[in-house]
Formats: sequence, structure tokens, C-alpha cells
Amino acid sequence: MLAATPALAWMFLGLGLPWALVILPHRDWRDWPTVACLTLAFGPALLTAWMFILGSFRQPLLTLPNILIGTAILAAVGWVSTRRKFRRGGLLGRPDDNKSALHIDEKLLLALIGIALVIRWIGVAYWPSTAYDSLWVYAYEGKLYTLLGYIPSSIGYYPQFLPLQHTFLQLAVGGLDDHAARAVLPWLHLGSIFAAYVLGKRLFNRRTGIYVAAIWALYPHVGDWSRYGDLEIPVAFMFTAAAAFFLEAWTHPAPLPAFTEPAPNAPLKIPESVYHIRIRYALIAGIFLGIGMWTKPTMGAFIWGVLLLFGIELLRLRFQKGEWLERFGVVAATGLASIPLGAVWYVRNILTGHQPIDLPPGYWQSLAAQSGVEFGWPLLALLMLLAYVAWNRDKLLPIARILIGLALVLAGLLPTIINSGRVGITDNRMGVLEWLALGAGCILLFVTLWRWAQPRWTDEGRSTVATLGWAIALALPYFMTWFYSYSYHYRLSFAIVPLMILPTAVILKNWVEKIESPIAAEGSKPSANQNLKAGEAVRRPQFNLFRGLKNPFLAGGFEPPAAQTGHVPGGKTQKTIFLIAILALAIPGIIAPLYDVNAGWDWLWTDKLPDDHARYQSGNIALMSVVDGLQIYKNEHPDATLSIVAPGIKRLPFFFPLDDIRIGDPPTNLKALEGVTYFIYGTPETGGDFSTLTPGHNPVFDVLSLATDDENDFKSVLRRAWWKDDGIFKYTVYELHLDKRWEKPAVTIPPKGDVVFGDFVRYMGYDILDHSWWHNRKLTTNFFWEVLKPPPADYVVYIHLLDDQGKLWMAWDAPITRTEDGNYYSSLVWEPGEYIVDRRILKMTNADTPIADGYHLDIGLYDRATQQRVPVTIDGQPAGDVFTLSEPFSMVPGEE
Repeated sequence: MLAATPALAWMFLGLGLPWALVILPHRDWRDWPTVACLTLAFGPALLTAWMFILGSFRQPLLTLPNILIGTAILAAVGWVSTRRKFRRGGLLGRPDDNKSALHIDEKLLLALIGIALVIRWIGVAYWPSTAYDSLWVYAYEGKLYTLLGYIPSSIGYYPQFLPLQHTFLQLAVGGLDDHAARAVLPWLHLGSIFAAYVLGKRLFNRRTGIYVAAIWALYPHVGDWSRYGDLEIPVAFMFTAAAAFFLEAWTHPAPLPAFTEPAPNAPLKIPESVYHIRIRYALIAGIFLGIGMWTKPTMGAFIWGVLLLFGIELLRLRFQKGEWLERFGVVAATGLASIPLGAVWYVRNILTGHQPIDLPPGYWQSLAAQSGVEFGWPLLALLMLLAYVAWNRDKLLPIARILIGLALVLAGLLPTIINSGRVGITDNRMGVLEWLALGAGCILLFVTLWRWAQPRWTDEGRSTVATLGWAIALALPYFMTWFYSYSYHYRLSFAIVPLMILPTAVILKNWVEKIESPIAAEGSKPSANQNLKAGEAVRRPQFNLFRGLKNPFLAGGFEPPAAQTGHVPGGKTQKTIFLIAILALAIPGIIAPLYDVNAGWDWLWTDKLPDDHARYQSGNIALMSVVDGLQIYKNEHPDATLSIVAPGIKRLPFFFPLDDIRIGDPPTNLKALEGVTYFIYGTPETGGDFSTLTPGHNPVFDVLSLATDDENDFKSVLRRAWWKDDGIFKYTVYELHLDKRWEKPAVTIPPKGDVVFGDFVRYMGYDILDHSWWHNRKLTTNFFWEVLKPPPADYVVYIHLLDDQGKLWMAWDAPITRTEDGNYYSSLVWEPGEYIVDRRILKMTNADTPIADGYHLDIGLYDRATQQRVPVTIDGQPAGDVFTLSEPFSMVPGEE
């Protein structure tokens, strides 16, 4: 992982940094967290864009020299542009930069974030790719492109932002190395933390930014997923950064005066004041949107959020000339800037015959939880707000109505929260009553607190509510899509978690500043700047979500009523309690990456997982059993290309990237298996248990019932080579010998005469070791059939044991080669000319069967649907609907 550091430095500092400075206004150059945020996104974006161009030629152009030449040109243009920009405008700072010293809570949170990042970096360095999606997509594709030097046209699905970075880092270290490929993950995670900070800082102030970043970074689920290499954290990075700059453009003060051309030959000096700041920030938001679309299609929900904001503004402004056009300019700039990188992969997919976007199967959407758990962040913000309001100790606070509203909200959310994850509860979605209670509670709380807040309203509070309202609206389309379709896993909400954290961070910021600052004396009216530190300007957006509403509900920054005087009592004690709470709440998020669900807590400081094979195996036991078996075959056949059909087993090609591993839809005919060494059936990936499949629907699945476990059984057309069930995934590897279907088998006991059932199958005889039975004895028997023409129905074979008087004592009715898991070789898929070996275990379970000689077996077929028996001919002559085996059987004394 350390070997990849020079390549990372080039990607970020050599390539990303100059272009971050080029696109940022001068006023932001001293804002190093913002510069870092753009640097960590723009470097990988430019690199992978160039690599995509190289990889699209179907020639091995994806080489390290070609990549470095192209990125060196891009970097040179960026640095030259940066130098020219610096000479024109100098190095300026934002006029509202907060240059005051960090507070103790800010220092503590930054230290905790640093500790968490170190632990997560160690975790990423230690583990190879073990998560399902990483093995299937990003890590596999990174390997494949490294080996091939181009992007095959067969590759579709997710865009290439992360896979191409994996490729670059492996090329940089000189070969396949999963640890080098994953070296970028901590930096993308760091980028998401910077983006969370930028969101809070640019919309409010530094402390809010630190709170948003800290809550996001120390969120235990983020800690869990920091090492897996999935797309959710990079998407959260891009979504949050795009939101930060779009909302800044959306709420920025009115456009500044237009730029006036200087006199001829005069030096070009562009003061910061003439920049079209809003459009510049909209362009940055669009670039982040494009990078997000270059990462994962779910970023498209940001577009719906932008359109929602624009629609709200059109309704609010009633198409007033001028103002709505300014809003449209922000939307248009964002959209146009996103197109170059955001659309390229989807256009490419259309040109290569893929779907532009592959949505997850409907099965996954049917698992969406749609429970109260999904409202965790809004519920936290509500509880924080109510606690903050109650903390102000206002005697006029309508406690009763607030408690009723809170009770209704909890009544709507708690039932499904409590039942979440409980054994035996499979449908835990919110119902009509829960939605009614939640809606009624929210309305009651909104109206109650709105009215209470009217005499306490300030300009700062109005600005706070407006900004939070826009932020919530921007996240709403993603939240609704996730809630109804993708809430089967919490990580899929990561993209909007920083936005959902924002209200909580704002409340905490206001609360802490209240503790630190004295409340205004009686009769005084605090200014809007009362709680701001030196150098901070009050953000007063020209565009207000609640414009025209009188005294809308206040989330923070309200004036205390005149009756309140003095200082907040117990401020130091409360601050101490707050710092202790920070430490206690941060610990789970810091230590979360140290726990692995398969390896436990001690994987880092013990030798329980001594190498990467053991680490791959720790979370993929059944898969690695398949991999190990296939590797044995490759070792024994070093010159052969492994040809495997493994429908749906998407993780397998990661381990054999250049072999013929077919993981697409299951083949629907046996010809598709010609030349294939192994067929792998996986549950749940290939299909469900065989008992859930439709007989005769797919001959490939049906023929698996003919397999035996005996490698010396030369009559079998398949052999179950090995299998493994790890409790989640179950794989069975079948060794194929399908050509034996056409080889006439040697039969020990053939019938007397030519016995044909219907006109479609010939009975050829059977093999048996003994003709004697006793209670609970099992006789393993092979019955042989020759298919003459396609059977017209799904038939069952009946085998009956009768005595010499014709009395039935035992019946074994079952389709051909029915297995214990419910699979069988349906007659609907039989092919003319093939020979079928029907293996059966005939167990004597009737304890009342008399001990005697003279028993015989009758065999025949009947339609499974109609129960109608199939007529028999012997040497062309009708012989009823049953054939009697000529050899007699005996019931003898024996041990059970």
C-alpha cells in the first residue's frame, strides 16, 4: 500500500491541486479545506477521464507511460493557468474567513477524526478486497484492465471512477496488487470528511463544519464501511461537495457588478468583487455532480433535488422576471458542467450495446425496509431541537402540545424501530396508522414551535431556516428513492447522510455558542452578529425559502425574550459534560473498523489471518472453496484455459480474470455447456433451492440431478466434484461429461424383448446387486432409458413391489433421478438419441411385508398432471400400461 504513495501524490498534488485552484475563485484560495476537497476529487476525475479515453480503443494503450504523458500535459496546463490566475488576482482570502483560534470542542473533534482515520488507514492496508461488490466490480475490473491494457466492450454496469484508479495504482507498482489498488480508499474517505466540513462551513460557520464532519466521520456505520472499498463513501463525497457548492450558489448574495473591460494595453487586474461568484460555485457543483455520475448512477438523484429546488422557487417567485432567470442560470450552469464526465459512461454503454443504466433486480427493491429506522437522522435532529428549546427554560413554552406532538411522532416510528432485526418479523414496514401518527405529530410540532418562535425571531434565524430548508429539499428525492426502493441496507443512504446531519450540527453549534456567550441584558436587542466570532460575516441570502411567510419556524439563532436576563447558569459544567459526551459518542465510531464480523476483534494483533488467502476466506468461505478447487485444476493443467459456467457467481472472475468464467444468465440449453470444464450452481446467486424451480423449464438445471458423487462412475454424465455451504452462500461444482448422454450404456439385466413406453422412450433394463430385501434395507438400482422422441408431458416413473398374488407391498413413485433437494430430470427436456441412467435407492420401509419368495417389480410411467399411465409395447405389440421385471425378488430375515 505504501508503494502506491508516489502515484497518489501525483494524482492529487500534481494533477488535482492546480485544477482545484483554477476553478476556485481567488477568495477561496486560502481556504485550504475547500482546496483539499476539490483536490481529492479533481485529481482522480481527470486521471480516470484520460484513462477512459486510452482504454476505449480496444488496444493495450492503458500503460503507465501513456497515462503519465497525458496527465503530465493536463497538469502542466493546470499549473500554467494557476500561475496566470495568481498574477492577475493575487492570493486573496475570503472576507468572512474565521481566523480565530479553535475552541476546545473543535480541537477535540479534529483529534478524534485524526485517530479514526489512522485506524481506518491501517484497516485498509491490512485487508484485501473481501466485500461482495468490490470483488465483483471495482477490484476485478481494476485487475482486468491492468492485464489487458483496455476496457473490454463486455464491461458495463457501474461507471469507471473507482476501477480505473485501481488500475492506475497497480500499474504504478508494477503488477497485480490488491493492496496497492485499495490505497486510494482512505483518501476518498478523507475527501468525504472534507466535503462534510465544507458543507457546514460554507453554509454556516467553521464550528458547524467541524460538527458535520465529525458526526459523519465518527458515525460507526461509516467506520464499518471505510475499508470495504464500496462506492457509497465516494458517492457521499461527491454528493456532499456538490450540495455544498450548489447551495452556496443558490443562497449567495445578489450578483456583483459585471466586469468592465480594461483600457487597451492596461494590465489585466480582475478584483474579486467582479467575479460571478454564484455561477462559479454552480459550475463547481456541476463538476462534482459529473464526478458522482462517473462513480455511480444513484448520484442522479441530485439532479432531481436541483429540479425540486427550482420548482419551489418558480412557485414562490411566480415567474417574476429577472429573479427566476438568475435561479435558472445556477441550475443550467450546474447541469452543463456535469455533462462531460457525468454522461460519457452512459453514452458509451449505449454505443456498445448495453443498457445505459442497469438497475438492481426488483428482488432487492422488494426487500426495502421502509421502517422508522430510516428516519433516524431526522428524529435525532428533532430530539436535539426540542432539547435545545427546553434548555432555554422559557416559561411560555407550550410543553403539553410539544409532548403530544413528540408522542405522535414516536408512535409513528418506534413500533418498526423496536421490531427492526427481530427474529420472525419479516415485514416491518410502516403502515397507514404509523404514517398518520407521524404526519399528525410533525404538523402539531411545526405549528406549535412556529407560533412560539415568533417573538424570538432574528435575521440570522431566518437565514438558518432558509438554508436548512433548501438543504433538506435537495436531499429529499434521494431520501424518498432510498426509503421506498433501497432501504434494505443502511450504507445506500450514505450519500445524503451529511445533509441529514446538517440540522443537528446547526443546533449543536447554536447550543454550544449559547453556553459560551452571555445572554443579552434586559431590554437590549442583540444584533445578528451576536454569536459570531471576529471576522465572520452573517450570511443573508437574497433568496429565502420562506420569503413572504411571517415569522416562520426557527431552528436556531432566535432572540431571547426581553424578560430573560443574565448569563447561562452552569456554563462551564455544561461544556464539560458536552466534551465528555463527545468522547463517549466518538468511541464506537473510532473502534468500529477494528471489529470484523468473521474475524472478530483480534485480527490485527494476532496471526489468525496470516495471509491474504486467509483474509479472503474469512468472509467468503464457500467462494474460496470453489477458488481453491479451481486453482488445483489450473495447477494440474498449466497450459489450459479454464472454462467455467457459473451463472450469477459474480465474485469468481476476480480470482481468474483472464479465464473463461461465464457469470451471466443461466444457459437455457445443454449445447451452451459444450467444451465447459465445470458448471457451478450457487444459492442464492444462480437460483434458489431446486425445489423452488419449475421442472422442465431449463434443461441445464434439470440435468444436474443426473450427477453422482463417485468419480469412478463412468456412466455418469456429471459428477459433483465438490461443494460448500457457509450459511449464506452455497456452491456445488459439477464436473461435466455431457457427451456420455449419447453413449449406449452396458446393461446388466436387459428386458426380454423391445420394451417401449408410448412412442417416445425405450426401457433398456437395470443394474442391481441383489434381489433380496428386509425391513429398512436399501437397494441401489440403476434403470436405463433410451429417448426416441421428445416426450409430450412431464412423466413420473412408478416402481411397485408385488407378491405372487398381485398384492402391492411397496411403491416408489418419483420422476427420473429425483434428488433429496427436489431436483429431477424432467421428461420435458429429454432429447432424442440420449441415454438416461435413472439412479434410485429402493428402501423397504413396510415392516409388515411377509418373508417369502416370489415377489416381482412392476415399472411404468404416468403423466404427473393427469395421473394417466403410458401404454407399453413389447416387440411392437401392445402390452398394457405396465412392464414386469422378469427376475424374482425375495423378502428375507435380516438386520434393520
